[in-house]
Amino acid sequence: MKRPSDSQIRIAKIVLGIMLILTGIAAFNIQNLSLENSIFGINLDATSKQYISYIIMGIGIIPLVLWGLDINLLSRGRTRILQIVFAIILFIISGMFVETPTLSVDIFYFLLWLVVFIAGVTGKAITKKGLKTGQKITKIRV
Repeated sequence: MKRPSDSQIRIAKIVLGIMLILTGIAAFNIQNLSLENSIFGINLDATSKQYISYIIMGIGIIPLVLWGLDINLLSRGRTRILQIVFAIILFIISGMFVETPTLSVDIFYFLLWLVVFIAGVTGKAITKKGLKTGQKITKIRV
């Protein structure tokens, strides 16, 4: 499969960021979902749950700023690793919500995890400018 164009990659990352922000807002403000009482064996009180909910609502800023505006700080391999780590964070977020009998946003976070993970593994979600970041030029051709 051929590589998508840079504009398609940027648009997809901007849409991903907006969808993550809107999903977080929908989860906590519209559906009034709550988080689990303990995460990784650590008991959470009401204030820490509130801080975590703000972090979940704002997690979409990462793809908007770093990847949507084509800010390349790392080399190609490290960018792929960063995308995989971001996918794992989305997977952890999908497990933080209390189960409800209706279709909830945790399934949406899980589906976004799959998309971001596949994009990180294949490396097709890196723009051409990002592919060249961090490379050493060893030969100068005239």
